[in-house]
Amino acid sequence: MMLTELQRKARQPGRIILTGRTKPSRKRIYMDKKEPVVRKHVRILWTAWRDGLTRTDAAFLLQQPTIQPYLRDRWLAAADEWLASELNPQYEKAIQAAIDGITAAYKRTKEAEFNLTYTNILEWVREHGGELIKELTEAQALSINALLQHQAFMGISSPGTLANMLKPMVGLLKREALAVTNYRAELVAQGMQRAKVESMSERYADFLLRARTERVARTELAYAYEYGQLETVRQLRDGGFVDDVEKEWIASGDERMCDICASLDGEKVGMNEKFSIGVEAPPAHPGCRCDVGYSAIKR
Repeated sequence: MMLTELQRKARQPGRIILTGRTKPSRKRIYMDKKEPVVRKHVRILWTAWRDGLTRTDAAFLLQQPTIQPYLRDRWLAAADEWLASELNPQYEKAIQAAIDGITAAYKRTKEAEFNLTYTNILEWVREHGGELIKELTEAQALSINALLQHQAFMGISSPGTLANMLKPMVGLLKREALAVTNYRAELVAQGMQRAKVESMSERYADFLLRARTERVARTELAYAYEYGQLETVRQLRDGGFVDDVEKEWIASGDERMCDICASLDGEKVGMNEKFSIGVEAPPAHPGCRCDVGYSAIKR
């Protein structure tokens, strides 16, 4: 079996592997354990948004079929509270797990006191969390606005009916919500009883929502874990503990690996360089399961 470039360099005097192609990787072990926890927290946000869609809101939407600023602001407020109480602690735990892994790998090779500075990490948690909230809220507004313009929603006069039709869609992207709506319209066209139409439509929406929740949870955990590794190695280098840092993109290599990740597998760049898709580290896309391997010369 051919050695990877990281393994070959590791045989050079003084070169160490801080994280590499172990199977399963430290990141994968952590993600497998924590993804279900984060999925549960993401569902808390969808539930809060769903419960917050009232008959009064639906009545207003019947008059003006587009999301108004007051409802968007309400979603943002709920999301901000959710971020602080539910997601930020998960970010911090994932980052700390990554820090512990890199630090332990370094200390196995050299007895030197390394103390991480958390200023940049706290700033990343704040900024990335804010970006996520904006993305989720905007996606939700686009989804509801598209539904309100769909033929299936035309002619509805009851606020209660509109609210009941919209609530199962909360948390879905525009294309997913429209898929559920089209599915519902097909069931109606088949002459199916209303109760069965609602039940089957809700099951389909819940199936898509579970998949969406999994993507959000996996992607957000990956962002946090990879940032924790990147920042730890950067501080090791900037503090004079290591030099000549190299990053290698490591794809999952299984049947679920996509073409994007397969093309990146084995790509190597310097510490301050971006990979060919324009990012410093995974994820390459929502749901990405790739890792980064770090090697360096110890000083």
